Amino acid sequence: MADALAPPFFTAYAALNVKQHVPIVLSLERPNYNKWKAVFTALCAKYGLLGHIDCTLPARPADPTWSQPDACIRGWMYGSVDDSVLDLAMEDAVHDASALYVSIEALFQANKEPRVVFLGQEFHNMFQGDLSVDA
Repeated sequence: MADALAPPFFTAYAALNVKQHVPIVLSLERPNYNKWKAVFTALCAKYGLLGHIDCTLPARPADPTWSQPDACIRGWMYGSVDDSVLDLAMEDAVHDASALYVSIEALFQANKEPRVVFLGQEFHNMFQGDLSVDA
């Protein structure tokens, strides 16, 4: 009888295989964060779930109409992110998809500005010599 009172679950996205929609596995070893982010956010937008990761939808963990889609999105992240990234992103208590998404983003964006300075300096210190422009 308890099942009759439960709200319907949104099976359209609950049963999908995330690897078919997000063929990129986010990894610390490959610089693929921007590509993964674009594909993952497109998936969430496709199913009207972008609010769960972009912090525009307030968390309502006691509401199954919010918590079930949120759990699906977390499952998609678990299936499209390397274990090493998840280990670092989940060091703090991560309770919803938005917190996990923000934590993953922080891993890859934390050193963005110092990295730009470092790469700029490295580029300006390059000696071309008799190398071609392509090399």
